[in-house]
Amino acid sequence: MAQVIYSPSAFADLERIYDALEADDPTLAASSTATIRTAIQELATRPLLGRPAEAGLRERAISRGQTGYVVLYRFLELDDVVLVAAIRHRHAAGYSNPG
Repeated sequence: MAQVIYSPSAFADLERIYDALEADDPTLAASSTATIRTAIQELATRPLLGRPAEAGLRERAISRGQTGYVVLYRFLELDDVVLVAAIRHRHAAGYSNPG
């Protein structure tokens, strides 16, 4: 099982997501960040789950109804580490709204 490590900027992204949602709906903020953390933790047992992305990174899409998030990470196979580089709202990551 790989160790999951958040970069300082990825941790700040998670806090920013929580803060943005918390102002309108504290329950949604808590459940959204819990969903993100759970999806990231799944990478410990399935580090290649995400698809290849730019600059040697991988990306894991996390659905949240009609919206969602994208986690950018790198699997450091020799160290058995998943390094989470960034967490973005899917619109900020360049995905269009299908609806």
